[in-house]
Amino acid sequence: MYSWEDKYSQPPIQRFRLSRWLQERGLNLERQLQLIQWLFPLTLTAIVLLDEVREHLLEKQETIFSENFIIEVAFFGILGPTAVWLVLYWVRGVWQEREDDRRLLQKMYNELAEAQERLTTLHIQRGKLVDRLMTVQEDERRRLAREIHDELGQLLTGLSLNLKVCQEAVPKELEAVHQHMARINTLIRHTIDQTHHLIVGLRPTVLDDYGLLPALQEELHHRLDPLDIDVHLETNGSFEHLPPAVTTAVFRIVQESVTNIIRHANAHHVRLTLACSTEELRVTVEDDGVGIPKPQPLNGDNRHRLGILGMQERAAALGGRVEVSRRQPRGTQVQVWFPLQVKTEAA
Repeated sequence: MYSWEDKYSQPPIQRFRLSRWLQERGLNLERQLQLIQWLFPLTLTAIVLLDEVREHLLEKQETIFSENFIIEVAFFGILGPTAVWLVLYWVRGVWQEREDDRRLLQKMYNELAEAQERLTTLHIQRGKLVDRLMTVQEDERRRLAREIHDELGQLLTGLSLNLKVCQEAVPKELEAVHQHMARINTLIRHTIDQTHHLIVGLRPTVLDDYGLLPALQEELHHRLDPLDIDVHLETNGSFEHLPPAVTTAVFRIVQESVTNIIRHANAHHVRLTLACSTEELRVTVEDDGVGIPKPQPLNGDNRHRLGILGMQERAAALGGRVEVSRRQPRGTQVQVWFPLQVKTEAA
């Protein structure tokens, strides 16, 4: 793991060869400072004593109890080294405080690095889980759409045909029976239409059969034309090389944006712009409605923000991002980016 000491300079004492030599032999900095604190004053005392003995006892032939000898030994040999010891003691205390701070910073840095590493791992795992969830969800949607089409769709079609046979078999004089059968046939047709809408909502077949652009055109016009909302679609680039996961994500995000426009925007015009290059796909959905409200807690009054969160999660699972903002003077803008460079290079 990266060390905090690697970023900042080492203590000055470690720059001396003797200090490094002692440290290589198991004597850490704290022990070295403690050794210096005692060894230096004792050495100074020994030097002073030897010098005073040489000067007063050997050269001047004074006695050991002479006043000059006692004063100089007491001052230079005891008080001086004691003062040095006190200074070194203070220096050692200051160094110890700084060393404690350094160790605390190192510990905090290591914990922060570990937390960042865990956060990165969790973010990657979360992205994989969201990607897997989206894949499973789309597979389940596709399976349900197929089963509804094959089972319920055929059942309703058969019921409609049998009802038509019954209508032909009932005498025309029985007008009341024919009226009831006509109402039943209308209900069956309405159920067939609703079933078709349900199948398209689960997994539009045009997305699998014809691609992204036709699916988006059908989605926009099918849902917005009945509401007299003007739709304008602009494209730039080729969309044939898009990965299936990106295609599905774009369709679902646009689908959710259209849902929000219908439910909340009260708009009259909607513009969808798609621009695709070898590096990225950019999608923009704009409307002239009332605009997105200010951020609020997720509750029963603003559940549409859950849809925005879902769009962001879906895009993030593929390395993309979604930004939702207010337009000036009115309206909402949804911008979506998907990176494509990695996909293109891999291909």
